[in-house]
Amino acid sequence: MQEPTSTTATDMGMPTDRVTRRAFVLFFCTGLFMVSLVLAAITAVKIQAFNFGPLTVLVPAGTIAFGLTYLATDVISEVWGRGYALCVVFSGVLMRFVILFLLLYAMHAEDVVPFISTGGNWTDAQQAAFLEVFSSGNRTNFAGMVAFGLSALADVLIFHHMRERDAGKNRLWLRNNVSTMVSQVFNSAIFITVAFAGTQSWEVIGSLILGQVVVKVLVATIDTPLVYLLRNIAEGRSLFDYRG
Repeated sequence: MQEPTSTTATDMGMPTDRVTRRAFVLFFCTGLFMVSLVLAAITAVKIQAFNFGPLTVLVPAGTIAFGLTYLATDVISEVWGRGYALCVVFSGVLMRFVILFLLLYAMHAEDVVPFISTGGNWTDAQQAAFLEVFSSGNRTNFAGMVAFGLSALADVLIFHHMRERDAGKNRLWLRNNVSTMVSQVFNSAIFITVAFAGTQSWEVIGSLILGQVVVKVLVATIDTPLVYLLRNIAEGRSLFDYRG
């Protein structure tokens, strides 16, 4: 008589309390993606000057935060596949709409909802400053939704095309950098044009596009070891395994 096989909670479809390293990396990358996306949308209204020796370029303050979103999606693409990466990208686009709605609520709820008014020591001067900052943020958030949706999709598709083409050739570093750099250039051109056209001169807009591209390329280069590290943790490899 055949002995009955034992079953586990996982086999029965029941939840377990055990969180694997693979699951932790997925949660970490998804959290990093969403936090970076929100911060990039809010802080992009501030323009910074980066001085690279004789070259000075203008860069929105949210550029580095936005660059980290590509680190997250590249790790998810590598370990979990295109479907998971596209799901995270789509969720990010939806979150941009949530951000826009919540910003509009914070700015104008007192004007349209009869039972809501400002309280505490909030002054008219503070309200005016609040509106000035976040009204600009709404435009950059809209520009970010357009640019992000298109460029993140391009990043995932380029990454997986190269992954399938170079299977077995240990070129994670190449597809990580190429997919990120190409999509970031695409993103910068769309985002800066939509966000700042009419409010900045075309000379400034050109400098902003160049600045974003330079900084994003640097971020893409620097984050390559982190892509390997997170991939290795998720897959249980040696932390310094650079194969794949």
